[in-house]
Amino acid sequence: MKKLADQKNNLRYLEQSDRDLVSREQLGEHGKSIKVAILSNAVTALVVSALFFNQLHIAVLICWNLVLAGASIHRLQLGKQTQKPTISRGKALRLKKRLTFNAAVYASIWGIAIACLLTLAGGTQFGLLAVIGAGQLSAGTLTYRHLSEASRAWILIICTCLAVGLIARGGIDSYAALVLLTMFAIVLYKNSVDIFNAFVNQLLTRQESSQSAETVKLLLNDFEEQSADWLFSLDQEGFLIDVCDRFTQAAGRPREELEGHQLINLLDDKEDRWHLTNQITKTRSFRDISVAVNVRGERRWWTISARATNSTPLGKNIAMRGVIADITAQKAAEEKVSYMAHFDGLTDLPNRRLFNDTLNRTIHRAKEGDNIALAFFDLDHFKAINDTLGHPIGDKLLQKISRRLETLAQSGDLLARMGGDEFAFLLTGEQAVKAEEIANVVVEEVGVPFVIDGHNIVTGVSIGVAQWKPEIDDPDKLLKYADLALYSAKRAGRNRVTIFEEGMDIAAEKRRALELDLRASLGLHEMHLHYQPLVDINTLNKTGYEALLRWEHPERGTVMPDDFISVAEETGMIIQLGEWIIRKAIEDAASWKDDLTVAVNLSPSQMRSPSLISTIVNALAQTGLNPGRLELEITESVLMQDSEDNIRLLHQLRDLGIKISLDDFGTGYSSLNYLRSFPFDKIKIDRCFVNEIDSREDCRAIIRSIIGLAKNLGMTTTAEGVERQDQVEQLRLEGCDQVQGFLYGKAENLNWYTDLRSTDTVLPIGDTSLPKPVNLHNDKDKERKRA
Repeated sequence: MKKLADQKNNLRYLEQSDRDLVSREQLGEHGKSIKVAILSNAVTALVVSALFFNQLHIAVLICWNLVLAGASIHRLQLGKQTQKPTISRGKALRLKKRLTFNAAVYASIWGIAIACLLTLAGGTQFGLLAVIGAGQLSAGTLTYRHLSEASRAWILIICTCLAVGLIARGGIDSYAALVLLTMFAIVLYKNSVDIFNAFVNQLLTRQESSQSAETVKLLLNDFEEQSADWLFSLDQEGFLIDVCDRFTQAAGRPREELEGHQLINLLDDKEDRWHLTNQITKTRSFRDISVAVNVRGERRWWTISARATNSTPLGKNIAMRGVIADITAQKAAEEKVSYMAHFDGLTDLPNRRLFNDTLNRTIHRAKEGDNIALAFFDLDHFKAINDTLGHPIGDKLLQKISRRLETLAQSGDLLARMGGDEFAFLLTGEQAVKAEEIANVVVEEVGVPFVIDGHNIVTGVSIGVAQWKPEIDDPDKLLKYADLALYSAKRAGRNRVTIFEEGMDIAAEKRRALELDLRASLGLHEMHLHYQPLVDINTLNKTGYEALLRWEHPERGTVMPDDFISVAEETGMIIQLGEWIIRKAIEDAASWKDDLTVAVNLSPSQMRSPSLISTIVNALAQTGLNPGRLELEITESVLMQDSEDNIRLLHQLRDLGIKISLDDFGTGYSSLNYLRSFPFDKIKIDRCFVNEIDSREDCRAIIRSIIGLAKNLGMTTTAEGVERQDQVEQLRLEGCDQVQGFLYGKAENLNWYTDLRSTDTVLPIGDTSLPKPVNLHNDKDKERKRA
């Protein structure tokens, strides 16, 4: 139910259409009582004039009555305008303001008059004036009950005037009357608020009920015209009422034969008749009663559901309303297999076994030209729902999703729950042609929020779709193709539809082979750490190295991190691999000269590993490396996941003396917020800004800002991707502390060169002894680390 915005008759929070409705009804209701109110005021004015005729000058009485008459005439004119059938929004607002002003004038005329007369009144006159004052206060409040502003103005003015008159009169009786007047006014004010609230709520409720009834009527009409099911109504004796066209078509009988006849007469089986008669006789709601009927000599199965009701439209006593569905196809399937073996107990959907059997039959019976499609999907982040809300909520969510998706299946289709949160949709004929469209509808339907036990649950679904081709004679191959498409949808960001394309299976096989080789790589000592120097921009001395991972495979050659780190992340091998990198980097750094540091990148998965700190502490203890020589580099993507936990972990690492660097600074969404959340030791300026610093002013401006920010926060800056001497000179002018890039050396395996174990001074750029990078611009993406 719609409610008022607050208890002060404030309508501004209502929708505009509702405010317009309330305004029109206010004016209409008030206009009905204007004539009676004016007549009452005229009679009261005559009584007052007669009561004080001998005490007041005749001119005063005439003037007062003329003013009152003028206000009354104006009120009558306004009243006529309120009764117009159509009135614009602006005019309604102006009319309400005029009525409120008229009420204030009216109240002032009476209030001032009564206040003045109280000072002249004798005992009898005082009593009559008290009655008149109380009557005017009550009658005006009642008359203006539909106009909250006018009602409040009336109460305030009348009470104020009467109070002034009573105080001016003085005496114990006047003060007692003043107390009673105050209490009376408070009660009237509170009641006027409640009356107006009730008026508005009743009005809006009536409108909602009207709209709901119209909506239900439209939905029922649409249901009868378009749905495969049909509606029916029964009286208390089980006779059909208002038979729809869909019913006559399904029963194969004319309306005259059905209207006014008992529903049970359509059933073939005596037991079905007895069971249905028992439900109808008791006027008990029931659901999905399966019955056999004879339609034009063909035996068909219907399910009947009905709910007891008590409505009498147009004098017809309807005892039950219900819906009938033709379930002949489903019943035929149920007769072939047992329910427990082929249907999911939680969702009532076909299970994996029935789905596989149906898929096998469909594929083996398919002929060239037949359309068959398979959609394979599962819910996004369903495990998180189970973990946070509990498995009962997760089960109910699966049930609700199943009910929604069932409406998308047509005859010849099969929707099944394959297990857990996995579903499959087998489509044939025209449905298969529209497989992608139907899959997108599934995404939309699942994306609509679910309300379960007070929880508002929003989830998504990733779908892979595979179309059957004549050369696919193995159902498992079609399942595999759909599964590969599903995997691709998840990799692309989830909550989307992906169609299987040629080459996905080859890519999957390559990825699987890469995964197997990656699992064996550590045991075969194929992983190596290469080190790229970090150079002090002023002295050109090496200050340390960044550890970059390389996979030296006997057949694949050197495999860059971009090609295998994502596999390691997805399979969980990144934890084991990351721990090896940390131990190896610390071990190598321990053999270098003391002033050289080693930088290691941390992935999001490593940050969530409970063994991260113990791995680092043990490696430092075993090698004796000073913690200050170890730098851990993280990107903003690490902090965006479980940011509070990660900030807490970074503080623990920093308390050990380890330095923390923010990598790829400036490329994320909230770098400055992270600088505020954690005091990093170093900021690494991303290569996308460094690359054009010598040619673009905007890059120089950004780098200048980053360096200035870092200096103010006491942080070191390192520029990545330095390839030209002009870049170095510009970075030096801007005040950068360190540089790193091909200009001073690619990442190399320091264990291959014993002379690199001591501190080097980087030779001038013109010295030919420095290795010169080849095809830097084409090769730099391959060299980009993802350790």
